[in-house]
Amino acid sequence: RYPQAYFDRKILAGKVLDFDFCTAENFPIVGWIDSLGLRPLFMINLPYYPDLMEEFYANFGFSTSVTLSTSINGKPILMNYATLASILDIPFDGTRSWSNRNWIEEDNFSKEECVHLLFGEHAQLVDKMYSRNLILDYRFLHRVVATHVLPKSGGFDEVTHMEPYTMFHIVTGRRINIPLLIMNHMKGIHSRENARLAYGNIVTKILMHFGIELKEEVHHALQRCDKLGKGTLGRMGFKRHKR
Repeated sequence: RYPQAYFDRKILAGKVLDFDFCTAENFPIVGWIDSLGLRPLFMINLPYYPDLMEEFYANFGFSTSVTLSTSINGKPILMNYATLASILDIPFDGTRSWSNRNWIEEDNFSKEECVHLLFGEHAQLVDKMYSRNLILDYRFLHRVVATHVLPKSGGFDEVTHMEPYTMFHIVTGRRINIPLLIMNHMKGIHSRENARLAYGNIVTKILMHFGIELKEEVHHALQRCDKLGKGTLGRMGFKRHKR
């Protein structure tokens, strides 16, 4: 059904943000997300289908910088930013920059301003950044970005360059093309050997949009531990009403 290399790939199921808890506790992340029209992305509560996810990634074919193609059971799937934005019910306007390893270099973005906003005005521009050096609101936002927008399997203490770049836009309300980030991250996952297959619930939403038959497929629902809210913040040291 798909290349042997994909049989042992582990899967990242996806997460759901607990908006009720975050609203009740007045976390600013709710306002940041809503001001950019991104709430639907963080509320996708769908099961994931391991076999179909493996096939989705294994069959990545012709793509350009702005498109992605694959197939499931011989049925073609072709997406651009507008397609994915429509599926996720989020905008696709805003900045369109991407870099796997380095800071984005563009006229309307200052990496120094980004670091000072997120890590404090006296923070230095260094090669390695860590989420432990973020205040709680930004640390939680980092976890949300690193599970929903640019998901990774662990190592949440280390902050990669695209993560603060994305966070900076969310915090300041600057438009950023989230479908671009997701599609480029998917392509990176496909090309890296043994990378975990991410976006479990998003892939399900894509398959539903393209009319892929799901009825007979093995699937797993999201669990309570897949909700980002009270438990996640508690492990970060949050105590209710004592912020």
